[in-house]
Amino acid sequence: MVKVAVSSDPQKIDQEFPEFSIPLSLWLVMAFALVFILVGGYLFNFYIEQRGQERFEFQTRLLKNAISDRMRTYEQVLRGGLGLFMSSSNVTREEWHHYVLNARLNEFYPGIQGMGYSQFLTAAQVAPEEQAIRNEGFLDYQIHPEGQRERYLAIVYLEPFDWRNRRAFGYDMYSEPVRRKAIDRALATGEAAISGRITLVQETGQDQQAGFLMYLPLFKENPNGQRQAQGMVYAPFRMNNLMENIIGDRFSMLQLEIYDGTAADGAELMYRSSPRPAAIYHNNETLLEIGGHQWLLVTHSTTSYVSATESLQRALLLAFGGSFWILLFYFLYHNAKARFKESQLAQALLENEERFRLVIEASPSAMVIVDHNGVMTLVNAHAEQLFKYSRDEMLGQGINMLLPAAQHSHHSHYMTKYFQQPIAKNMSSRDDLYGQCSDGSLVAVEVGLTPVMFSNGPAVLATINDISQRKQVEQEKARHTTELERINSELDSFAYIASHDLKSPLRGIEQLSDWLSEDLADNASDTVQKYLRLIRSRVQRMELLLDGLLTFSRIGRVDAQLVMTDTRQLVDEVFSLVNMQPSYHLEIETELPEFVTARVPLELVFRNLFSNAIKHHDKDGGVICVSCREQHDHYCFCVADDGPGIPEAFHDKVFAIFQTLRPRDEVEGSGLGLSLVRKCVESFGGRIWLESEGRGSRFCFTWPKTLKEQQ
Repeated sequence: MVKVAVSSDPQKIDQEFPEFSIPLSLWLVMAFALVFILVGGYLFNFYIEQRGQERFEFQTRLLKNAISDRMRTYEQVLRGGLGLFMSSSNVTREEWHHYVLNARLNEFYPGIQGMGYSQFLTAAQVAPEEQAIRNEGFLDYQIHPEGQRERYLAIVYLEPFDWRNRRAFGYDMYSEPVRRKAIDRALATGEAAISGRITLVQETGQDQQAGFLMYLPLFKENPNGQRQAQGMVYAPFRMNNLMENIIGDRFSMLQLEIYDGTAADGAELMYRSSPRPAAIYHNNETLLEIGGHQWLLVTHSTTSYVSATESLQRALLLAFGGSFWILLFYFLYHNAKARFKESQLAQALLENEERFRLVIEASPSAMVIVDHNGVMTLVNAHAEQLFKYSRDEMLGQGINMLLPAAQHSHHSHYMTKYFQQPIAKNMSSRDDLYGQCSDGSLVAVEVGLTPVMFSNGPAVLATINDISQRKQVEQEKARHTTELERINSELDSFAYIASHDLKSPLRGIEQLSDWLSEDLADNASDTVQKYLRLIRSRVQRMELLLDGLLTFSRIGRVDAQLVMTDTRQLVDEVFSLVNMQPSYHLEIETELPEFVTARVPLELVFRNLFSNAIKHHDKDGGVICVSCREQHDHYCFCVADDGPGIPEAFHDKVFAIFQTLRPRDEVEGSGLGLSLVRKCVESFGGRIWLESEGRGSRFCFTWPKTLKEQQ
């Protein structure tokens, strides 16, 4: 509803009445109140943010301890394996298998990739060791990488012995610098040691992760009583699998990055729980030492660790403070300005109503304002021109004077009902709206209603447009449409009757020629027989021509039934029907679509294209290829043959009606095939064209993917 009134917004009023000024004391009180609210809000927000930071750091410490505790657990598992070797002079592969199996790593120690034992070897011991393991049944066992080295640490036991761990079987860990550094540290300290960031030998090209190894040295005393390194009990770890198991749902609010070393270097990134967000709320960096090696743990969070209760308290504090400040300003401001505004509102309302009247007068449509009693209070010049009344004659009169007498009683009821729930609406959808001019003539109109509010009460603004000319155009259009439908119906009847009436004498001629041929079978000369065959050929050609004309006249004017069509099946069926010679073959070069379309017209197109390709071929056999591709909202079908081709000068001529490139005595035809195809394709919104250079012709046409029921 349009309201013609003065806004009660204080800022707008200040612009309208600049002579009013707010007292300085009011601004001083409001400024003090604002500073008090802002300082209190800042201090409270700082307090709860500090508590959130403390919770974040506490979660970070818990995560660090969880990783450290888990790695100590894995060290204890390795020490159990070390104890097995120390308690037995010769631990067999089967004993190691049962030990690891009984440890139930996946159940009690999730995250560990496996447990293995590697043995120190000299160059002279490599070949005997390889042979010994091959004798155990591992015929392709070989210590790798190849090459002569002073010392080897080859993997001999590794469980579980699955497809991934088999890739590491026989690997010389002492050949790689990062692993060798951790091995040397374990030998020097006699304690567990972990390696730096590596790519495990077990990794494949898929789901590749950073990894590391934990080593625990196995020493045996030699005959001289000296301690000598015999091998390493070790465990490989895939970083993502390990950390995802440790983090789980317990630290879901934390985003973790782990770097090898003490610096957050991207090249040393070992694990990242999720892509680093653009905005980080909390951030922490801490060092974690495990097995004589250091990791840098970087934790951050995109959400605050402030509790929901604290967030609610903060919001309530700001809301209460803001509400208090606004209410204080409201009461102080309106108390000072109430009297001033009362003296100015009436004048401003009158000025706004006058501006509204000027807008109404400038409108290109006839406009009438009617109050809730149905009395016209304002009309513009276009209303005077439309209804042929002067302004003075309409003002103060009921709106019924502009309506036909038959509508007076109904219109009063409609007006009463409208003012009970006034809404803007358009009445142009009705065809029975007429206005009555001063001379009694009626004019067709469309009316839009808009409720407005004036100082003296509600009213309605009626926008009235003369649509007499538009109705005449619509009536003329309807008349032409009816006439076209009648002409099309007559053309259909004429084509059918003409075809039927012309075929009757043709059948008689054909029957007579057959009788003559039978009667003269023994006595007629070759010339007579030739003429009789020529008569029958001309009769058949005339029948084909009449059928083609009837089909041509109906294309685009007969509703096509839409059905689910498998074009691959349709093409096969049409080719089998058209092809009467086994020497011609069909090749489908691409997938053909299955969609809802007009099957009969599409079948007509393919039938004529196949028939032309076979009929005009210059050899006894050939290949016809069909392909399809998508073009936006159309399918583009192509039918190609390996025939004699068509010169470029005839590319347009072949689609003309009754046109053939070879004499009809050489190739029997009506000359309607391709013209039927083009009319059928174009009637469904497609197009057809010919591509031919040298031998072979390629006819391409587009067919819509979706058709309306009344295409």
